[in-house]
Formats: sequence, C-alpha cells, structure tokens
Amino acid sequence: MKVVWRRRFPWHEQAWCDVDVYRLGLHVLVVLRDQNDHEGTSVTNALEIVARRVREQILAPEGLEGLEVHWVEWSRTDGVASVVSFADEECFEGPQWQYLHPAEFQKILAAFEAPDQLEAWIREGALDLKGWEESRGEPRSRGN
Repeated sequence: MKVVWRRRFPWHEQAWCDVDVYRLGLHVLVVLRDQNDHEGTSVTNALEIVARRVREQILAPEGLEGLEVHWVEWSRTDGVASVVSFADEECFEGPQWQYLHPAEFQKILAAFEAPDQLEAWIREGALDLKGWEESRGEPRSRGN
C-alpha cells in the first residue's frame, strides 16, 4: 500500500522528481518519476544523490529506512522505467538499471496493493506508455 507520495520532491536547487513509496511487510518500493518541468540534471544522472535524499528525507522519518528497499526509476530522457540496484546499497554507489516492461511494472505495483497506479500515471501524462513499449529493453547506462 502507498505510504508516502511527494510531488516535486526537490533533490537539488533546480531539480525535482515525483516520489511514490509503497510498503508490503518488510519490503518497500520507491518509484522515482523524473519530469520534464525542470532544468536540472536528470534523476538517471544523479541517482546516487536522489536515493540518499529520499532515504534521509522520506524513508527515515517514516520508519522505513531499515527495511528492504526496491527502486524503480522512470526516466524523462528515454521514457522507460527500470529497476535499479546498487553495488553498494548503503552508500548508493554503482547503480545498475534493468529495463522494466510495463506488464512487469503493473505486477509489481499490484503486489504492493496499487494495481491501478500505472494507468493513473499514464492518464495524467506523467508516463508515456507508447515510447516505453517501443523501447528494446536493453540495460541502460548513465547518460542514456
């Protein structure tokens, strides 16, 4: 179930993203949705900073910091969602992105008791499903 929602979460002077946090037992899902309404660096290119700020300003105050956190990032530059893992999860170093097919993202959201959330984001224009489905699903790297 959704625990926290922050629209325009500022992680830098001129950069922000929407953050949605869900909890299921001992698992937490953090969805970072970068938007095109700022001039700052993309979430992809500053993921380590964004993840640290989310942990400090959202997860810790909500008592979610010590749980197993799963990260999904929606990229404004290439229009796809990816599961993100870190080589060092404590320091958020060495991020790796793996393409997340829309159907898989829907399954993840349903497991966290948010079955209609993906459609809501698409309807509000926050996510572009057409561009997402056209992606080849290759692993992304910083700057893509």
